[in-house]
Amino acid sequence: MLRINRYKSTLTVSLLFCLLSTMSCGFEDDYEDNCDDVVRVAFKMSFADSNTRAANEGWGDYDPTDPGVAYENAINPDQLQIKVCDVSGNIIADVENVIAIKGETDGNYTITGTWEDAADKLTQAKKIMVFANCGPTNVTQSNIASLAFNKDDTKQYIPMWGVTTLGQTLQIGKSNDLGTIYLLRSLAKVKVKMKDGMKARDYSLGEITFNNYNTRGYTLPATYNTASDTKQIFFNNSLRPLASLAAAPIAMTNSESDEESIMLYIPEYDNINADTDKKATITLKLKCEGMDDGTYTLQFCNYTDGAPDPATLYNIQRNHYYEYTVYKDDGVKISLTVKEWNKRTHSDIIM
Repeated sequence: MLRINRYKSTLTVSLLFCLLSTMSCGFEDDYEDNCDDVVRVAFKMSFADSNTRAANEGWGDYDPTDPGVAYENAINPDQLQIKVCDVSGNIIADVENVIAIKGETDGNYTITGTWEDAADKLTQAKKIMVFANCGPTNVTQSNIASLAFNKDDTKQYIPMWGVTTLGQTLQIGKSNDLGTIYLLRSLAKVKVKMKDGMKARDYSLGEITFNNYNTRGYTLPATYNTASDTKQIFFNNSLRPLASLAAAPIAMTNSESDEESIMLYIPEYDNINADTDKKATITLKLKCEGMDDGTYTLQFCNYTDGAPDPATLYNIQRNHYYEYTVYKDDGVKISLTVKEWNKRTHSDIIM
């Protein structure tokens, strides 16, 4: 069992990837039950797995062994904050003395903590918010709406956030089980890969660049203060881009050797409303037997029979996984699948 102080901790947390079983949480035996102004809370953290859906089908090709999985699910122990909020999502108190109890399954953690001096605000408490990897600054009501991050500062940890609504009034002096609080990543994941069999025909990915993207992003989605649960953050109402257009394209690279695919993690981008010359695209140079085999532009839209349909543009949205598959026979054919970004094997596609 590891203890986390309010702003400093010694914990490394791995988030869950499936709905956790009903939990049984306890607190240290020496807890003073006669402390009448303290509320104790306990919950588990996971990724959203409700029935909300992403933009299209296509989960079946997702490979949970993709490079980057450890990065995608890492929690900075010094940047885990838990807030008590009112019905409108306004912060009214901090949860302190946080403890993380590791379960028998890897990535299974129960989070517990205390809300001190709670009596005066107990009836106002309607929601609990979790902020992970959101920087060292304390999240307060005065800065919550403006919380933002620079893309270059997310190379080790991805900002994440989640919310749950309390099913009943928190009880003084008791352990209040909040169930599971689901988290959303504040970045999107973009991957370009070759279809199976291309490598055997001596094809490889050459230089790949991402054109037109935001260098900064908001930590919270558009409906952070009105959603009663993270699972209510839908694909079509969550977009909250921070206008910060990059001055130049960025190279897409992998931290691990992978000759058949390449990835990039990117903040949200309003691609639909962007000017024509500011639409997000990917420039791909394909190689065959080590020689240049053409340069191609990948658009964020539906592809029909390998060809783009620019009338069906997609925005780049948080916590979603945009996977391009490239194939060449008599010509290059491309497909784009927009998926929920989770390490899952079932067929649901969710926000």
